[in-house]
Amino acid sequence: MPHLLLGKSTSLIGLSMVLILIFSLSFFSCRKEKARPAFEMRYFIDFEVSAGANLFTYHQYPVQKIPTGIDFFLEQNNIEAGDIITVNTSFARLGTVFDNENLSIIDEIIIDLFIPTDQSINYEAAYTLQIPIRSQNRIQLVPSITNLRDVLIAEEFDLVPNIRFRGIPPRNFTAQLEIAFEVFRE
Repeated sequence: MPHLLLGKSTSLIGLSMVLILIFSLSFFSCRKEKARPAFEMRYFIDFEVSAGANLFTYHQYPVQKIPTGIDFFLEQNNIEAGDIITVNTSFARLGTVFDNENLSIIDEIIIDLFIPTDQSINYEAAYTLQIPIRSQNRIQLVPSITNLRDVLIAEEFDLVPNIRFRGIPPRNFTAQLEIAFEVFRE
């Protein structure tokens, strides 16, 4: 008789564990849907890298007064500037205009944005750390989580690539930054 009671209590415990597991999984699997961007703003920005840059400091290549085209984007998507709550970097890649340079000489990159009328606050848009040492003509950057709304709802913005080299650039070349921003509305 004791074996029968032991079997029933074990099966009740097993059944209750299964029910708890099912309840837990169904509760935690109910997540809020990921917000979708209203539109994307994509830019191609060229800047000149000079030969002979030293290896000990970051080199800045400021590009000033880049038109955002915000009015066009807002009109195309039937959105008011006040509806925008967040602008985040979605994609960033550094290459060269003709894909003819080996960018393995680059060790780190940080892309900062500025409001042209207020250069005191920088907004990090993308970065890389410890780029692998191998022959490559494009470098993928990691998007930052900074909200860039204040910079990109204006008519213009300034962009500063900060680059630290691991090898001295042997010649001048034109670098091209492709960067995109996702715009989210209320």
